[in-house]
Amino acid sequence: MPWNVKTMNQEGKLQNAIKEMKRMNIDILGVSEMRWLDSGDIKIKDHRELYSGRTDGKHEYGVGMILSKKIGRCVKSFTPISPRVMLIQLKGSPIDINIIQICAPTADKNDAEMHELYSSIEAILKTLNKHEITIVMGDYNAKVGEGRTSEAIVPYVLGERNARGDDLENFAINNNLVVMNTWFKQPPRRLYTWKSPMDKPGKIVRNQIDFILVNKRFRNSCITVRTYPGADINSNHVPVVGVFKIRLKKLRKRTRQRYDLRKLKEPNIKQEVKLDLNNKIGIEDNLNDIEQEIVKLEKSVQELKDKYLKPDKRKRKPWMTEEILELMEERRLNKGKAEEYRRTLEDIGD
Repeated sequence: MPWNVKTMNQEGKLQNAIKEMKRMNIDILGVSEMRWLDSGDIKIKDHRELYSGRTDGKHEYGVGMILSKKIGRCVKSFTPISPRVMLIQLKGSPIDINIIQICAPTADKNDAEMHELYSSIEAILKTLNKHEITIVMGDYNAKVGEGRTSEAIVPYVLGERNARGDDLENFAINNNLVVMNTWFKQPPRRLYTWKSPMDKPGKIVRNQIDFILVNKRFRNSCITVRTYPGADINSNHVPVVGVFKIRLKKLRKRTRQRYDLRKLKEPNIKQEVKLDLNNKIGIEDNLNDIEQEIVKLEKSVQELKDKYLKPDKRKRKPWMTEEILELMEERRLNKGKAEEYRRTLEDIGD
């Protein structure tokens, strides 16, 4: 499910997204406009967040995926490509699943940036097994428009086509993909993915710019696609939810022991560890086998952890309170009432 959340770089935004995932019974949430720096893989209670962002300190663009506990256990690999593209691969049965999350440049950016994005996605597609399910989803900032059909797009669409809609169609055809949003007949309320700032009662300005693409040979694995305009994360985009018939396989992973590092704050312990580490490593100035020395270093660090530190059994307390969660739910219920929505948003900020 792709959703442009406008930013995750705000307190409570990630918890808000997870809350909406649970409410809609969603296992995979593809995020556009993460606005987090660098790339990483973190755990939030029963969910897992993988993300790819900028490395220059600017909180712009960014993509991510939030996975339920069930899906998080099936991740075979994670590849952050750029602030606009990332790939995760899931272990499936009998075939694996590849999911590419994207975040396209906005309409004010030049065409060269858009072409660079498509080239980046195509480079990934060439490396993937054509006999596996591949999903390419996110905010394409493209309007495919009504009245045009092809092997990639069928008539169930919204709005008028623009030049980027042509680019999206050509990209899909050239890479044997189909735009699944267009394959299922839905009322307009279940088709639009974006609401213009000019949208107001009596003047509806909405369009369809976020899409889920699937490789053509596996399009029947998708049961339905529709939007959920009732979902709320203080964004003018709404989530696009696709339901797929897919069997996943849980991967066994060794759990890593967490250590209580407070002991290292004691000066005498810190000095003992320093001396012990120097004695254990004993790396010569002239290194003949770097890999062997790295293994030796890792082993020495683990031995010191076991010797000086105890397992950390402290429970992490979430900062998110029930009061804030209740205010988020109130905000969602008031989504169609501008004044009440604004007031609740201010209460959450306080």
